[in-house]
Amino acid sequence: SSGINAEWPLRPGDPVQVDKAVEALMKHCRAQESCSMTDTDSKVFVQVSFKNVPNKTKHPVRLTLKHAMCNNDPSICLITKDPQRYFKDLVKTHGIKVGRVVGVGKFKKKFKEREAKRILCESHDVFLVDERVIPIMPRWFGKYFYKKGKAPIKVDLTKKDLKSEIESATKSYMMSNLGNGNSISIPCGRVSFDNEQLSDNIHSALKELSSQVRPGWKNIKAVYIKSDASVSLPIYTSISTAAFKI
Repeated sequence: SSGINAEWPLRPGDPVQVDKAVEALMKHCRAQESCSMTDTDSKVFVQVSFKNVPNKTKHPVRLTLKHAMCNNDPSICLITKDPQRYFKDLVKTHGIKVGRVVGVGKFKKKFKEREAKRILCESHDVFLVDERVIPIMPRWFGKYFYKKGKAPIKVDLTKKDLKSEIESATKSYMMSNLGNGNSISIPCGRVSFDNEQLSDNIHSALKELSSQVRPGWKNIKAVYIKSDASVSLPIYTSISTAAFKI
């Protein structure tokens, strides 16, 4: 026991409670990893349950975290509307480091086969897609990208400060299942993160989520954090009056 005590109801996203839960979770995960023969670097998730199922969104919602889930210098694949050449020149003009720029026409032709998609998926850390073509991309991407946690992230290529927009998108997660049920799980870090980075990402995920889900915090029943292999640790609940101890 790490001696985490809290009286319900907690304040939404209470910084002290988030920090305590992160400390307990990371302590547990690191102990597990030190006993493991493999270097897994498990993901850490924020789990949110709602009082009422949120309204289904027409398109996936982008949540931007403070710290990127992948390494500090991720390989980016940018998929754009045609013509491809225009956008290659555009990112170059803005001094943006992108591993590959692919126009949607070329993507459909070159990456039609499953094996070609698999190779592309393994070649880059992040896949950004021009928001003007993202509605048609899920069927062209196929399931493999989603299974590997590399779902396409929308980006606005018309922004004046394009560099900031690209940087922000690489630190984002697309919620495609909002409105499908009364709970959602958001990846917000890894066991290799330090506690402060993970706490930062939990706060930014919850802040962005509550601004996207009407009526915000009023519809959020409970919040937990967990890793791939751990139990869920509570951060917030709106209903219980009992105390809990982690």
